[in-house]
Amino acid sequence: MPAPQWDILRRERDGSFIWMEAAQDLNTAKARLEELIAAAPGEYFVFDQRSQEIVAKLTSGTAAT
Repeated sequence: MPAPQWDILRRERDGSFIWMEAAQDLNTAKARLEELIAAAPGEYFVFDQRSQEIVAKLTSGTAAT
């Protein structure tokens, strides 16, 4: 099984990022953002390890992009 490509991160109040977990595919990662924000509102991101870019963002009160 290949290593997960998608990291799920949460932004802290000081602007730093906390790694939450990894996902095997982008759809799973985006769905997990919804679950995490329901449990603990905040700002969450999906980071693509291959491109080194944030590919999805979810902030309390918004839909995943």
